[in-house]
Amino acid sequence: MLRRDFIMVQIEELGKVIAQIISQRNANATRKIPEMVQSVYSSLKLDKDFLLNHSPEEIVLALNGEDMAGLQRMELAAKLLLEDSYLHPEEQQTMRQKAKEMLEYIQANDSTFSLERIQLLEEINELIKESEISK
Repeated sequence: MLRRDFIMVQIEELGKVIAQIISQRNANATRKIPEMVQSVYSSLKLDKDFLLNHSPEEIVLALNGEDMAGLQRMELAAKLLLEDSYLHPEEQQTMRQKAKEMLEYIQANDSTFSLERIQLLEEINELIKESEISK
């Protein structure tokens, strides 16, 4: 029980870093964002290329560890990938599509209902549509 609580606190802390990244992007204070993005990737023990080149099932397996909290970590990874897409315009569409795929996998396989996740999926769909229109 204590181990699970500790792991959930770690996941929550990574979520707070992602929230900081989002707020800095929204405030146009992007100087520290690449550094913060990299620190979350390091904490999750993966990188952008791994996320883009593996299926959601493979990502969950890589993130599961002993605690089997892979879905929670994958949700953080999807949010991180979405934020990282703002730093890589050349890969933006691919990264957003993958974040969407990961979140849809979580929706289908997680036992908890999340309005935030649904809202984020809608936001990603809008970003993808806007990008396709601007082409």
